[in-house]
Amino acid sequence: MRPRKPVCVKCEKTFRPCRNGAYLVELYCDNGLVYKIWQCDIYECPECETRITYGFGENPIMTNANGEKKCREYIENLKKDDNYIVYDFEQ
Repeated sequence: MRPRKPVCVKCEKTFRPCRNGAYLVELYCDNGLVYKIWQCDIYECPECETRITYGFGENPIMTNANGEKKCREYIENLKKDDNYIVYDFEQ
């Protein structure tokens, strides 16, 4: 069985990896605190260039259980190393 891949609904093209080793920071919707930090990849539609996060690990790198301060410090260190960070402002 072939693995499933994300497909752009608009263009009907398979998304392609464009950046490995990015980070997704999930935030609580009501207070903006860090919920989870994930490592992921960024995929892009070859037609319209829409980008999505994809290819997550099985577990987050950090969670709010580690403490808000530790999560924020981790994010600041990611920024210093010029990592690609995407924020998920849940609604």
